[in-house]
Amino acid sequence: MVKVSKKGKGKTIYVELSIYPCGKADPTKNLTISCPDPDTQFRTTLTDYGLKKFRNYILSFYNQHIIDPQGSTLKPDPNPNP
Repeated sequence: MVKVSKKGKGKTIYVELSIYPCGKADPTKNLTISCPDPDTQFRTTLTDYGLKKFRNYILSFYNQHIIDPQGSTLKPDPNPNP
């Protein structure tokens, strides 16, 4: 779920996240981050690669809901390599 502040006129978005253990990995070292809502659906981990994906998703959501809410075509890069 994405909620834009100030009744849809603000510059802050609120995105619901789920955080849970990553399979059999040590939960003190790695977790899964997901957003199950269809409007902001993604899943990744706290690895370096996963955090880059998370960054790209968040930038995409911000663009879609704040910068260009009328027709954004920006999609998150599933392979965020530097």
